[in-house]
Amino acid sequence: MRGAFLSIDRPYGPLFDFLHHKIGSTHVAHHIDCTIPHYHALEATNAIKAAFPKAYLYDPTSVHRALWRVASNCVAVKKEQGSGRYLWVAP
Repeated sequence: MRGAFLSIDRPYGPLFDFLHHKIGSTHVAHHIDCTIPHYHALEATNAIKAAFPKAYLYDPTSVHRALWRVASNCVAVKKEQGSGRYLWVAP
């Protein structure tokens, strides 16, 4: 359950939200229980927000800005000097 609360809800924009049944803004609920149908995901998200206000994560940053932020700043591996191997880096 702890891992499910590490996912973040965020707005994907009106068109994408419509086409993908608001999966971006109801993503936490999906990770808590993937059997929730999309037509109940918003209701489930509101219940999760109310029940777990300290654990629920929401980032209002639009998805394209968030993707750019992660792609340009997040480093999970670094190239080792000399050998050319890539090693995992602690965040």
